[in-house]
Amino acid sequence: MTVEMVLKAIQEARAISGQDLSGLNFSGLNMTGADLSGSNLSKCNFSGTILQSADLSDCNLCDTNLQGANLSKSSIYNADLSGAKMRRANLTHANRTSAKISKWAMKGVYITGPTAYSE
Repeated sequence: MTVEMVLKAIQEARAISGQDLSGLNFSGLNMTGADLSGSNLSKCNFSGTILQSADLSDCNLCDTNLQGANLSKSSIYNADLSGAKMRRANLTHANRTSAKISKWAMKGVYITGPTAYSE
């Protein structure tokens, strides 16, 4: 699946769940409300991407670049963010329950809201 195919599916409000999208470059794009649940997003570039209200639950986000991404009100429930770069990411009111995020990766991340993260 290509970046263009993913963006078209988002525009048509179709879910893109369970796909192998590893290594794709989504930097700077608006992906508000995208349903990428259960997808392999390892080594993707989401720097500066708007992922507000997106569903990234159960995703493989290992070694993904999320620097400066807006993940406010999104769900990263049970996602694996091992090795992810997250400086300046916005996780305001994001559901981080059971997400695998190291405390080191959380440095410089903007967070408000009640949902905690685990290592």
